[in-house]
Amino acid sequence: MKPLRVALGIRAQLLLVLTVFLAIPWLGYEYVRELERFLRDAQEQTLAGTAQAVATALHDRPRLFDVKPIQGETLAIERGAEAPVAPPARAVSAPATGAPRSPEIEQIIQGLSRTTARIWVVDRDLNVLARAGSLKSVPPANSVDATLPQLWQWLERELLHPVYALVMKQPTEDFSEELAGRVLLPAREVDGALAGILTVDRRPTPDGRAVVVSAAHPIWVGDQVRGAVIVEETTNRVLAERNRAFERLFSIVLAALLIGSVALTLYASRLSARIRRLRDEAEAAIDAQGRVRGAVAATRAGDEIGDLSRSFSSVLSRLAQYASYQQNMASRLSHELRTPIAVVKSSLDNLRLTSLPDDARVYIERAQEGLNRLTRILTRMTEATRLEQSLGDAERERFDLAKVVVGSVDGYRAAYPAKTIEYEALGEEVWIDGAPELIAQMLDKLVANAIEFGTPGAPIVVRMARVDLGVQLAVENEGPPLPAAMQGRLFDSMVSVRSDQGGDAPHLGLGLYIVRLIAEFHRGRAVAANRADGRGVIVAVTLPAA
Repeated sequence: MKPLRVALGIRAQLLLVLTVFLAIPWLGYEYVRELERFLRDAQEQTLAGTAQAVATALHDRPRLFDVKPIQGETLAIERGAEAPVAPPARAVSAPATGAPRSPEIEQIIQGLSRTTARIWVVDRDLNVLARAGSLKSVPPANSVDATLPQLWQWLERELLHPVYALVMKQPTEDFSEELAGRVLLPAREVDGALAGILTVDRRPTPDGRAVVVSAAHPIWVGDQVRGAVIVEETTNRVLAERNRAFERLFSIVLAALLIGSVALTLYASRLSARIRRLRDEAEAAIDAQGRVRGAVAATRAGDEIGDLSRSFSSVLSRLAQYASYQQNMASRLSHELRTPIAVVKSSLDNLRLTSLPDDARVYIERAQEGLNRLTRILTRMTEATRLEQSLGDAERERFDLAKVVVGSVDGYRAAYPAKTIEYEALGEEVWIDGAPELIAQMLDKLVANAIEFGTPGAPIVVRMARVDLGVQLAVENEGPPLPAAMQGRLFDSMVSVRSDQGGDAPHLGLGLYIVRLIAEFHRGRAVAANRADGRGVIVAVTLPAA
């Protein structure tokens, strides 16, 4: 079983190569993830710096911790399995409406707080001394760059953004900041800060819609840790920056792919059109019989296709010259050989008039037979050459094909009295456009060919039949079948299957070649095939009706 081969045009191949560039979005996605990791690290460092700045402002100020905590508000620590030993977990109730008991701490953290960060100040007993800020912020409007074209803005808004939302996690400000009136804090950061270590950690919000990054820094008073500063912020800003970078990168890559695809398609279409035009010119320059009928126009293009067209033009020009030499060779030979043949013929005639021994006359008769054979060869070569030259000048007329065939068959019966020639007529007129004398000449060749190959005593059948939009003229004989290797070449010039046949008549293989020329002149075609019973051959010519 042969493997399946898929034929791809130049445009399909170029577009297939273009799919390699689809790896660019993946590389861009990896780059954006690396950028996200960088932004997360920067966020953790910023929060740690903010916590350190607030804690530094509160260092060595013991009187700030000699105040009562905010009424009704305490900080809960939800210890994890890995957390060090710490005081029992306590819950932070909802913020009280009363003013904080430490206005100075409130002023300090208000001045250092960030718009998207929340700052807690607690003492060693986890009492909340002050709190400022919120984890939520006003989400920016999801808009596109106003400098972009209107069409591209519409594409981004209607098509690309929904796709981005499926691929990338979108930040949201609709998350739960407290759970049932309580704030749950992991123990690790606070325990670490109260132990004197700057600690950074992450946790999801109670509803899982956002991730909170927190940094806790100890507050020192002398050599003791009197409290801790906890700074919290969501990763929404990092996600927004990551998504914005990915969207911009993907949009640029998509635009480049679209422009590249259109450019490659146009280039491949132009390339394919040039190749098809060159192919059509090359096919039109040579007919079905291999004769050069025209030339390929050599272009001035400096690329490989231009070189190919110039090569085709040069090759076809040389082939046309060689074909012209071959076509004119028969007439030249006929012209050049007629004079020496006439000399030989006159010499033989003069020798016959002289008294020669009987054994010498035998050689004269052999020479005469050879001369007659050579004369017939030249006659047939001249006939074929003249026919090719005269077909272009032949005048067409509308005539009854049946009448021409009936007259020709009557002539064959008189010319070959020893042969039985049968005619199966249609019984009606058959009008075609062409030259009746050429049809008669074609039928002469068909009948002569059938008689030469026919079995002695077997009839030769000439038959006419109606076919689609035309008529078929066939000559059938009983005899040896056609060789399988010769069936596609019988109507070529100088092709014959008579190599094993005897007889004195020369066989140049021009009879069926003339039949083909006349059939093509009448816009028909000639075919040869073995009979269904395998006991003979049928040569048929199909001609279009007038």
